[in-house]
Amino acid sequence: MNVTVADAGPCRKTLRIEIPAEKVAEEYRQVLSLYAKAAKIPGFRPGKAPAPLVERHYAREIGDEVKDRLIPSGYHEALEQKKLDPVAILGVHDVAYQTGQPMSFSVTLDVPPEFSLPKYREIPVQGKKVEIDEKQVDETIERIREQNAQWEDVTGRPVQKGDLVRIDYEGVCDGRPIEEIAPKAVGLGKGKDFWMLADEQAFLPGFGEGLLGAAVGEKRQVFSDLPKDFVEKAVAGRKCTFFVDVKALREKKVPALDDHLLKALKVESEEKLRAQLREELKATAEEMEGRRRKGEIVRHLLEKTKLDVPESVVQQETRDIIFDIVRENSYRGIAREEIEGRRDEIYETASRTAQEKVKVRYILHRVAEQEKIETTPEELSARIEQLAMRYQVTAAEFRSELEKRNGVESVAEEIRVNKALDWLLAQAKIKE
Repeated sequence: MNVTVADAGPCRKTLRIEIPAEKVAEEYRQVLSLYAKAAKIPGFRPGKAPAPLVERHYAREIGDEVKDRLIPSGYHEALEQKKLDPVAILGVHDVAYQTGQPMSFSVTLDVPPEFSLPKYREIPVQGKKVEIDEKQVDETIERIREQNAQWEDVTGRPVQKGDLVRIDYEGVCDGRPIEEIAPKAVGLGKGKDFWMLADEQAFLPGFGEGLLGAAVGEKRQVFSDLPKDFVEKAVAGRKCTFFVDVKALREKKVPALDDHLLKALKVESEEKLRAQLREELKATAEEMEGRRRKGEIVRHLLEKTKLDVPESVVQQETRDIIFDIVRENSYRGIAREEIEGRRDEIYETASRTAQEKVKVRYILHRVAEQEKIETTPEELSARIEQLAMRYQVTAAEFRSELEKRNGVESVAEEIRVNKALDWLLAQAKIKE
């Protein structure tokens, strides 16, 4: 079989494959024999029609079957012959087939990049010493106290900043009820028994500040200037007035760091709580410092390694990143219209990130090969269990789903390249 390989771009090849006439003829005879055994031709019992008649009657179908058999087998033989390991097949084209002649066709595919690794042992990394001071511990304790705060009813005083206020409200813009102007914006124009914080973070500009000084039972007008980029376009950039009934008031009571709170936190004393928090803060800081150092290693490798990457792999990575960005924005409550309006920005960011991620994967994969770093069955099982917990299914169910789409190898490769990065960090020359 004659195979030629031509470059069709970075990490892209075109194979021109020619299958000898004898092999084509042999395949043709086998297909014709199968058709002859089952052919239904008027005037003959099934499978009893003469071969030449079957050949004429089913010429197109037989030819298609021959091509469907020879193209895959010829393609795989060509890969073995040229020792190619494609990452994506982009298409089969220029098929030339005629009875009694050699058959030829072309296949365009993407292949892994060919590149040389830079010196990767003892990569210089600027280290930062991890230290936890008492101020960080104090700040953490304050956050714990805030998290355990209770809201208590208040009487006999007006609304103060940071209070939780229960209100009924109804808004108008230019003399028209907001509910008429923006009927689909549920809760914007009218609300009943709505609890809100009286501060600058209120759900509408100026609303929280407008309640300061109000007493329970008071009726008050609150004014809000909605920004031009307000999510509800019907009232964006307009001045609105809200008629508010103040119905109840609560204030936050932050507990002292006393025995009651320590018991709730399941620690015996403030000293033990501080020691525990110090260790947790240190572990978190060390993890962050480790990630930062790995980031330096990755940047070093990208700067020192010259390589092109397969466009098809980058495109798939880009699609995956865009999916993650859109999903994250949706979870944060960003409107679909706003996400759609940022389409070009999202694509540009994803495309740039995808290029780097794919390059880093190939570099770390090569390091793993050089250093014989492999994924153990135990590591793979543990990672699958972690992923299964994230998606709230059993490990067996998740592995089964991975196997259906050939995803187990991808998980194993993810572990392998992460181990390679850990190894590079262990070998790095840390300067502090």
